[in-house]
Amino acid sequence: MRMKKFSLITLLCTTLIGFSAKANAINKGIVGVKSYGFIDLEGAKLSAIIVEYDQEVKASSVRLNKYEITNYTLMQEKQWGYDKVIETDKDGIKGNEGQPTRIYVNNRPAPSTNGGTKQGKYVIIEVNTNYILCAQNLVYQTSMIAGVKQTKPIKTVHGTIAPDTEEVKNYTTQQLNKRDGRKETAYLANTNDIILPEFGVDSGWTIHRIGKGAFAAKHCYSEYTGEYYDFELPYAIYVPKKAVLEANKGNIALTIHMEHAGANSTDPMAAITSSRASVIHASKEMQATHPTIVIVPQIEEERRTTNDLVASSEANAAIWQLIDAVLAEYKDYIDEQRIYGTGQSMGGMCILNMAAQRDNFFAGVVVTGAQWSNNYDKTFQNGGNRTPDNDPTSFNGFGLDRMNFQNWYYMISDDNILVQTCADDPMATGEWQAVVDYYEAQGVRIPQAAWSPFIPIEEQDEKGRQLLHHTTDAAGNGITWAQFNQGSHMSTWKYGYQVTYPFEWLYSQTRETELRRPKIEGLKNPWLGRNKDGKVLQGSGTAQLNSTQFTPSGADTIFYEGWTPVTATIRMIDAILEKETEAPTTNTSGMHRKKTRAEYIDQVHTAYEKLSEVEQKQVTNYNKLQEFLSKK
Repeated sequence: MRMKKFSLITLLCTTLIGFSAKANAINKGIVGVKSYGFIDLEGAKLSAIIVEYDQEVKASSVRLNKYEITNYTLMQEKQWGYDKVIETDKDGIKGNEGQPTRIYVNNRPAPSTNGGTKQGKYVIIEVNTNYILCAQNLVYQTSMIAGVKQTKPIKTVHGTIAPDTEEVKNYTTQQLNKRDGRKETAYLANTNDIILPEFGVDSGWTIHRIGKGAFAAKHCYSEYTGEYYDFELPYAIYVPKKAVLEANKGNIALTIHMEHAGANSTDPMAAITSSRASVIHASKEMQATHPTIVIVPQIEEERRTTNDLVASSEANAAIWQLIDAVLAEYKDYIDEQRIYGTGQSMGGMCILNMAAQRDNFFAGVVVTGAQWSNNYDKTFQNGGNRTPDNDPTSFNGFGLDRMNFQNWYYMISDDNILVQTCADDPMATGEWQAVVDYYEAQGVRIPQAAWSPFIPIEEQDEKGRQLLHHTTDAAGNGITWAQFNQGSHMSTWKYGYQVTYPFEWLYSQTRETELRRPKIEGLKNPWLGRNKDGKVLQGSGTAQLNSTQFTPSGADTIFYEGWTPVTATIRMIDAILEKETEAPTTNTSGMHRKKTRAEYIDQVHTAYEKLSEVEQKQVTNYNKLQEFLSKK
């Protein structure tokens, strides 16, 4: 089955600039509409629309042909067409995605397994969910929109409710500002009209919002600014039932899951609904064999955990503080040899960064569509550099190596890490290929395998288990790289969370396996470079190496392998002199926004001013730039 690429309304957390329409306008006997659903691979998915009336409806009166419905999938197919919206059609019936499949009456606002009741205030319209969208990063308020129009009369215990031409809906339309400056119409359901039982009462999940139980983080250092911040960190946490905790006292695992930047928000529901990871960790199947407390911090856009300049925000220290608080609260229950980290994209980057701050803190890590690397000159590109001295929270002494903490490749070389990437993701694949190259120069091979995300799940799981079946006691042998040979960056967690082997592997790991495994000591050697064929010179380490930084288009042309503040400044100036009419494309902001020429020139001046007097003398083309600009 071929994979279709298309950019749908994959809404990221952006700035609201307006409102229109009123949700749940009264339609005679209809009181309101609620959405009922679950978390699928793309995010939250509608499975039923609950139509509430102000009086009891007779079940014998309701038929599917008496209602017209609206939902996210139907709207997308109408706008873009089947081929651009549906990636996988599981039942092979084209065009029935999101369409009504069943209707009945119930006496409570929920679907029924036995066909409902003879009469009740709620008409339940179930819809087809047997498909996977091309989209991902779906905001749950968007994917859970619902509207209903009653087109024919229905009978109630008090008479008849006539049809109406107005749609009753649980959503509003809003105009959003995208990060690239574009405006986009969005549809957002009222959160009070969304029912997701996986996070409901008695699910084990607790939601901590700003002003309502969020974690009070104190004195958190940011590499973006070099300053400290006090703020509230929203989060969601899953805790097994008390009986389970007591029965497994001292053997409860702890998992920290971090979501991608598309889930950035102040609403903790955004992170736990954006992918299937949180649901999988807390599922009955997983909890039955591996009772686990699951923490999912919610990151605001202005505090995004990491950027592509290998720096992290104040959220880094706040997450550690939250973890430490949970460890203290459940001290008698958690097995500290079984603490795990998972995440995708920005979230996976955060976990990889944290793995080097407290060495061997995580017994195992699964990162999906994520990467990390070395940057010994963070202050040159950012506002600060996190160290054990300025951030004793993140570097709390656990496995602290003051000599090598910035050499990320060395610090993780004894860790248990499973990497999942898609072939069409130059950032993740490029940076993990660098890890492969550096380790091979030390005689260490990282096991790799690739397969299609569309072959049967059982076959994918078997390939994954075979890949992970390798010796893990030797230096560097805890890292494994699985790649989907189709798919873009944001497809990675859709494909990575449809298989079970990563979670099976994760919960079988213990900290002891890392402690038994030596690090690759040769990585503490200086960087020696590559030969004419591009191979890393044998014996080369990664000490003092600034890694190539990547953009979604591939390797950066200025901040490439071995860059220094001097060489980067020289290349930035050359780029201006060579491209007189436009700003060069480079990863200077870590956000991949195209800079104007004026912004780029200002950034070059700022970079030059950050250099020492000795370094400035080495930038021999700076005077040429001044002359060039004076003529403009």
